[in-house]
Amino acid sequence: MMKPETRLARLAVRYPLRTAAIAALLALICVAVIVLRARLDSDILNLLPQRFDSVQGLKIFDRNFSQAHELTFALWDEEGASDLDGFAEHFGEALRKEPWVVRVMDRVPMESAEGIAEVQKLAVPLLLNLPPEDFSKALEKLQPSALSERLTRKRAEIEAGSIKAEMELNFDPTGLVVAALKPMANSFSMDNSTRPFASPDGTLRVAIAVVRQENLDADACQEMMRTVEAFKARVLASWEGPAPEILVTGRTPYVSEMSLSMKGDIISTIAGSVALVACIFYLGFRRIRPLFAIVHVLLLCCLVAVAAGTLLFGHLNVVTMGVCAIMIGIGVDFGMLLFGTYQAAREKGEDHEAAAIRAVNLLGRGILFGAATAAASFASLTLSESPGFAQLGALIGIGVLTAAFLMMTVFFALLGRNYTVGKRDFIAGATDWYVTRLFKSAKPVAIAGLTGLIALNIFAFSPFGKIRIEANPKSLEPADSRAGFALRKITSKLPAAEVEPVLAIIEGKDAGDFYDRWAKAQERWLAAKEKGEIKNITSPAAFALAPERLETNAASLNGFDFAPARKALSESLDREGFDPQSFQGAFGLIDSLETLSRGDRTPANWRQTLPEASSWIFILDRFLSETPNVGLAYITPNQTISSELDQRQLREALEAPGVNASFTGWSYVMADLVPWSKTKLRNLSVVMVLFIVIVLAFLYRAVAPLLVLLLSLALSVGAMIAGLKLTGLSLNLFNVLAFPLVLGVGVDYGIYTILGVRERGGPKALAVVIKPVLLSGLTTIAGFASLGFATHPALSSLGLVCALGVTSCLISTLVFILPAYLWRGSR
Repeated sequence: MMKPETRLARLAVRYPLRTAAIAALLALICVAVIVLRARLDSDILNLLPQRFDSVQGLKIFDRNFSQAHELTFALWDEEGASDLDGFAEHFGEALRKEPWVVRVMDRVPMESAEGIAEVQKLAVPLLLNLPPEDFSKALEKLQPSALSERLTRKRAEIEAGSIKAEMELNFDPTGLVVAALKPMANSFSMDNSTRPFASPDGTLRVAIAVVRQENLDADACQEMMRTVEAFKARVLASWEGPAPEILVTGRTPYVSEMSLSMKGDIISTIAGSVALVACIFYLGFRRIRPLFAIVHVLLLCCLVAVAAGTLLFGHLNVVTMGVCAIMIGIGVDFGMLLFGTYQAAREKGEDHEAAAIRAVNLLGRGILFGAATAAASFASLTLSESPGFAQLGALIGIGVLTAAFLMMTVFFALLGRNYTVGKRDFIAGATDWYVTRLFKSAKPVAIAGLTGLIALNIFAFSPFGKIRIEANPKSLEPADSRAGFALRKITSKLPAAEVEPVLAIIEGKDAGDFYDRWAKAQERWLAAKEKGEIKNITSPAAFALAPERLETNAASLNGFDFAPARKALSESLDREGFDPQSFQGAFGLIDSLETLSRGDRTPANWRQTLPEASSWIFILDRFLSETPNVGLAYITPNQTISSELDQRQLREALEAPGVNASFTGWSYVMADLVPWSKTKLRNLSVVMVLFIVIVLAFLYRAVAPLLVLLLSLALSVGAMIAGLKLTGLSLNLFNVLAFPLVLGVGVDYGIYTILGVRERGGPKALAVVIKPVLLSGLTTIAGFASLGFATHPALSSLGLVCALGVTSCLISTLVFILPAYLWRGSR
């Protein structure tokens, strides 16, 4: 009975035009799906496993708080050739005039007249949020006698030379602001909520801008950065003399860079992979027509894989750009194996159809099993809990299975019936020589190969040499990222805390619940600080407004007469020689309280209370999300979180009864991710080994080839580790997933080799199989290595580590599996 794959191959060969038309229609459908539905996701946080609360908290922090719409500009002049302070003023004024800028902060709010005036507006909700007894005591400061006495005293202190008194008078002429801000003393620190805006060495100044960018997708970020670049050019053109370099960082620059680099990486990796694979194929076979057929089949497989991923996932993550390069490197294996056998049959005089059927009969089952193991190795990434790598695994799994099917059908339809015997290439000659030597004396080669692999394994697991491990997700950003360079420059120039803070996010059901939760959390955290369990805390507890307290205090204003207070303030200012126009904020505060006393009690909203351009909103944005009733605290532990134990101890110290707080931060996330990566490496490798055992047992139905292949895989992994030591390639949280991939891909060469050894025909027949095995291994290595051209480290490092692992497997196949199995056969 004819095998199903043989029947399909015969139909494709007999009806090549029909087969090509079906392939073209499939390609058009895939292109339409990709163009209409595909979206790129350049968010590095989507590479992290989503099941951890710390990761979800980091995503909330990234999207819901001020970082989402902020651009941080750094004005940098390392040589000091420019007037940095003057340029900073020029830059800030120009930035505030831009229509796409909502607000700018280039100095502490209290350093500007607008910031001091806005404190009066900020004080009204805080006053109403005081306990009723404290609120009543604060109102006593509006008694005419209290106002008169305060201004007289401040005048005397100023005349005595007190700068502090002058600052206090400008800041709070009535005394109400200090009373309103009193609850902030235990929960809020200006030093902990804002970074300095100038470096101590005077070579860098910082300005932060919130931009009007409702859509945060890749296209919108690219458009915003084009606007920013045009603005930078105008600012520099309007400045006379030397100017500092203008750097910019933030979520928008990162997304813009990453999305643009994704498109460039797709082109570079595909072009690199196609070029390398084509060179290897041509060197091995010296044929253009089969190369043309294979490339077209591979491109169709890539289209199918990407279209399937688009339908399954919608948004394709940054690492899935590697699917095409990997697909080309792996999928070409099937074409070369089939063509090598087809070529040998044609050279023996068989016609096109007979040669194609012979190739599929001989290698079809091996290709299907090889495709299954390779697809399974990549599909195992769906168990990694990393959305990006799950997508990559699913797409390549689909693509590899598609390639196995299309190479046995469409490839032969495109290959054509005409064939002429070509010149013998040096790779075929070298393969014939090697296989012939093994048939004569396989034992020495097998022993030498085994000895070399064991030596590499001893070195791999010895204390000599060291594998570098990058355990920080931030190391996955492109090294040449301009946004990353700006961030690193700012971080290096401006003083930073020695201990990285942990972020605590609390969400309330409504305003009342939000207040209650933050009150309980604040009480618990202050107790932890007193016990020495944490160093410091900066939280929005003071900004959490209690609706019942606001209503009670507002109602108590009904019988208060504000006219005498306004009159006393005006007369005292005149008497003491102050300009009343400079104290309009104080009169505005009294007016606001009087409005509340009349019953106009609009619910307090910080962003409505302050002007849109207020720099105070920058401070509030650090603690209060634009999503209602979501707040963020910054907690400084005694030491940076570096382990699960540190994480657990901190969580136990901070957990408050009845409060569901999410703790996060890069160091806190790392305490989850490092054990996760080790666990996934172990679990996925075990899954792949079990799958390989099942597949090989079904394929061979014998113990000896199964044991040889498993021993070879184990030694190949050890050789791969030795290679990491020798080359200096570093492991990170994600390229450790290369190990199960190498198991699934590398076992294929052993499968094809043992199938070839089992076929009768002596050295010549075996060499026909071994040559494509060698070439397919080289093309797979080239496909993975081409990912080294990618700018994204998560993808480039995965490709390079996989290339090293596949190299180990190929060498192990040729110097151990092949001679060992021939040696066993001779015995």
